[in-house]
Amino acid sequence: MTIEKCHRCVGSQACQNQVVNECLPVSAFGNVSGKSVKVAIIGLNPALNEFYHSDYITLKNRSQRLAALSDYNLTSRADLQEADIKDAKKRREEYFINADREWHSHFEKLEGLISRIQPLWSFVSGRLVHIDLVACSTRVRWSDLLDDCQKELLTNCRSHFLTTLSQLPNGTMLLLDGSRVLSEMKNDEIKKLGLIFEQEGEKKLINIQWNYGYIGKLKWADKEFPFRGWSMPVGKLSQLWRYDLSAWICGTLNPPLRFLPVASLP
Repeated sequence: MTIEKCHRCVGSQACQNQVVNECLPVSAFGNVSGKSVKVAIIGLNPALNEFYHSDYITLKNRSQRLAALSDYNLTSRADLQEADIKDAKKRREEYFINADREWHSHFEKLEGLISRIQPLWSFVSGRLVHIDLVACSTRVRWSDLLDDCQKELLTNCRSHFLTTLSQLPNGTMLLLDGSRVLSEMKNDEIKKLGLIFEQEGEKKLINIQWNYGYIGKLKWADKEFPFRGWSMPVGKLSQLWRYDLSAWICGTLNPPLRFLPVASLP
């Protein structure tokens, strides 16, 4: 089943009505198979306000969001045709280069974080992409979902996530955004599917906000991905703590990159 047609969690007992059927699953933001990809940030799931206005009732204009069922005059994901799927994929891949689109505010924070490490790593250039562990949007924030729902979403989306991971160029740097992402990479169930998680050394304290950093590599199929991970998601970090995180990442790279203070950015 293609990810666009996946409806395993829609109306499930564990998730009840939390998965928004109207919003097509989003495997990634940007073109993960592009030859220029250098870095992929791994998050949890796409925000509902990526699709809807602040009332969470009215869909945004088509040019300001990703694909929804109503774009194709459908009510069931299973009825999507090949042309519909091709259109949805194209819109995901062109998310950051569509001149008419305003990015979700979360991507602005991520772009700011990465630009201090290496200005050439950007969403616009295609060197930076974003992948979510769970492809479906939910009616409430991830942290407000019941544990059983979170578990079902992660379980049902593992095969989709690994398929997306396999499309990245070998050697792509993975940035694991938050403790839940890190714990999923170490989960016994995903290990059974063949993902190998290798941590190098002990976790390191990044700043006094108790944000810890992790270094290692992920191996999947015939590819190997170095990773840097941290315990507090970027969305929960102030600008100052994101500054500390950028400096930590710079210092862990081999050879270490010169950290770019805000004033020195072009």
